[in-house]
Amino acid sequence: MDTNWINQILAPLKDPKLLESMFGYSTKEPWFFTEFTFLAVFGIFLMIYAALVQKNTWRKIYIISFSLFFYYKSSGPFLGLFALMIVSDYLFALAIEKQQGIRKKILLWFSLSYSLSFLMYFKYANFFIHNINSLFHTQFTDNNLFLPIGISFYTFQSISYLMDVYRNEIQATKNVSDYAFYMTFFPHLVAGPIVRAKDFLPQIFKPQIINAALYKESLFRILIGLLKKLFVADYLGKYVDIVHEAPANFSGAENLLAMYGYTFQIYFDFSGYSDIAIGIALILGYRLKENFENPYSSSNITVFWRKWHISLSSWLRDYIYIPLGGNRKGVFNTYLFLMITMLIGGFWHGADWRFIFWGFAHGLALAFHKAWSQFFPSKNNTRFSQIWGVILTFHFVAICWIFFRAISFQSAYTSINQIFTNFNFKDFGGFWISRSETGFMLIFAAFIAFLSPTLKDNLYRKIQTLPSFTWIIWVFLVLQIIIQFKDDVVQPFIYFQF
Repeated sequence: MDTNWINQILAPLKDPKLLESMFGYSTKEPWFFTEFTFLAVFGIFLMIYAALVQKNTWRKIYIISFSLFFYYKSSGPFLGLFALMIVSDYLFALAIEKQQGIRKKILLWFSLSYSLSFLMYFKYANFFIHNINSLFHTQFTDNNLFLPIGISFYTFQSISYLMDVYRNEIQATKNVSDYAFYMTFFPHLVAGPIVRAKDFLPQIFKPQIINAALYKESLFRILIGLLKKLFVADYLGKYVDIVHEAPANFSGAENLLAMYGYTFQIYFDFSGYSDIAIGIALILGYRLKENFENPYSSSNITVFWRKWHISLSSWLRDYIYIPLGGNRKGVFNTYLFLMITMLIGGFWHGADWRFIFWGFAHGLALAFHKAWSQFFPSKNNTRFSQIWGVILTFHFVAICWIFFRAISFQSAYTSINQIFTNFNFKDFGGFWISRSETGFMLIFAAFIAFLSPTLKDNLYRKIQTLPSFTWIIWVFLVLQIIIQFKDDVVQPFIYFQF
């Protein structure tokens, strides 16, 4: 067995700049769960945490402090902005709870506008300036703005908290440290899942009892997440990057394979992050909700959005679609509200027309499926129709992902045009000869993505029953695989950019 990975892990400990890398910050290189410095600091954090886990107040203060440090590592001075938003929303919620009638509604809209103002400025100001200049031939100057890490996620968390207090679904927390704990909890802070206060706040006062079963579950989720990210997603990403640098230089078959590659890359990358986040939270005694449930096995687009990025899709449903009117205001408005919801979802992902078009395409597909289901209700949902539905849904989603990955509309159009007009099956042979490893990884990724959930659950339960000492072997095996396949520079998680 190759033991070079041991030297690779120990080598950074000899570096005199280790402390600087641990406690300095870089807005250009966010702190990842997959970085050695995070794993080293987190190991120290856990040793101290073990002594505080039964002391509720000190445990809470300790986790908040580490979470703020975690955010500082990626955003530096923007930590102050985050802290300001936390204190403001805490006070707004208390004020909303005390008001009635029109005053309560006005205060809600003011607080939501205040929370959204940070996101709108840092993420969308330049987008609006560029488009105004283009439409009206003005010469407004844009700013070289840094997008604070995680602002899209914690803004949505803030909004859900304020709206839940307004709806009387939860009580505003009376202790600012409780709200700070909910907002800053580092496993989900920078890339989700988007956590609801009503699901998480009760756990602050009564975390789960940390035992051997919980440790096994958490370690399993972390190892699976690392494999998804470093073994599958990053490996496929290398080929995807090559093609999307100049899609016109590649054949239709190669662009098609890049489309499949990115479809699996973004799934394994983001679901891998979610697995790691859930696993780290479990080690601390807190449970985050699942964010993915085999989405590529969905037989229609509606089911896909119940299984893909569940925390976002449910957030859009509960705080955009239903408040607009949902399906309660007639057929036309139902379709209109679907379109508005998905356009907002697309725009949330990025300040670019590519993301807006992506949201529009998904909104159109959801509206079409709803209309189809109403006019042609399925009486005989056969196995064949299920398989055909999975194939159609998967390929629609995959084509839409091209707009997510492409560097421009023109690049996306070129890639799709190559697939449909410059396609030759013989090119698959050339690809296999020159890039057989990538081909094997695509097959492996597809096998895992479409593997039956029942089989996955049975395998997981069997692994859970294995003796504790065998988990050391699992850890070494995963580390060995990661060392063999990972790049020298770990790629950022895709959803960090949002």
